[in-house]
Amino acid sequence: MTPVLSGASRLFPLLGDPVHHARSPAWLSEHLAARGMNTICLPMAVPEGALATVMAGLSRVQNVDGLCITMPHKVAATAYCATLSETSKRLGVVSALRRNADGSWHGHSTDGEAFVKALTDNGAQLQGARALLLGAGGAGSAIAIALLAAGIRE
Repeated sequence: MTPVLSGASRLFPLLGDPVHHARSPAWLSEHLAARGMNTICLPMAVPEGALATVMAGLSRVQNVDGLCITMPHKVAATAYCATLSETSKRLGVVSALRRNADGSWHGHSTDGEAFVKALTDNGAQLQGARALLLGAGGAGSAIAIALLAAGIRE
């Protein structure tokens, strides 16, 4: 289903650099439209050093309900969050922001939960299993926490 864009459309930009390879904006837009939501995810190529300017503008746009954050902004975007999930507090990274009731931003890292869901959706049995994690950046650290929460033994 294709979103029908209008003045009532809700926006969830993806901020990162580069974003030309990103498949998530199309996937997210399709899934939200299939749920009857007039919402679109827009990839926005935001170079390192430009996040403050972009955040100032997007914070004022009334139909921006959330933001998807990717590299190189996962650490820097935490500074724009009035509240953070426990995972994001622990790691100092965010991959998604949503509006709080007062219009401020709440940040969370969805990387670990999404990775674990992909594993279990494809039949992986995590309880008591062993895992080898290569990489411990923002996404890798979130994946490590989520794997442990899902019952990985070591």
